[in-house]
Amino acid sequence: MIIAIDGTSSSGKTSIARELGNLLNIPVLGTGAIYRAVALKLYNASVKPNDDEKIKQILSTTSITTKYDNGKCIIFLDGLEEPDFVLHSPHISVYTPTIAVNPIVRTFVRSIQHQEAEIHESLIVEGRDIGSVVFPDANFKFFIDADIKARAQRRLNDYTDQGKEFSLEDVIKEIEHRDDQDRKREISPLLMTSDAHLIDSSSCSAKACALEIANIIKR
Repeated sequence: MIIAIDGTSSSGKTSIARELGNLLNIPVLGTGAIYRAVALKLYNASVKPNDDEKIKQILSTTSITTKYDNGKCIIFLDGLEEPDFVLHSPHISVYTPTIAVNPIVRTFVRSIQHQEAEIHESLIVEGRDIGSVVFPDANFKFFIDADIKARAQRRLNDYTDQGKEFSLEDVIKEIEHRDDQDRKREISPLLMTSDAHLIDSSSCSAKACALEIANIIKR
């Protein structure tokens, strides 16, 4: 069984997916973390987003594996665990969408997603094009969205926890820019499929949203 969870940036889809994984006892594959791990590898190698040959060369020797712990997907890049604060650092957050549109990168990530689906009898997969492109025949599809200010406040809280200082206005601009990139990219743009259930997380905790999704699945 595949449960696809898509959604906008900082809508809480990752936290919701983790809560759902705990409720249903199903592992959760965080697609965003995989793209961020790829971005980290390419960023450290100073690769330009359109340098296909260099990207192909680097990814041919890149290993990304996962481990699941209490509903959380832990990413290992070339055998080393990459903590969230590294994958979600501001420079990686900016660089990730620029390389995520590259077909070579998307093919690489999709192979990991399909491999994980083959390993597990049931899997929750969260990202931005899961129900539309990666698993169009998923058993269940959900799309998470929230008010822009609510999403910005969540991102700001994350930055504050990391000891980074940003204004709410700056974070709103960052998220609006990311939304624009996600929706307008030619390859696998962010969209809600007609057969997906919309979940508004603006004033809903991750646990409450996960319970809503679990009830839909059980029905």
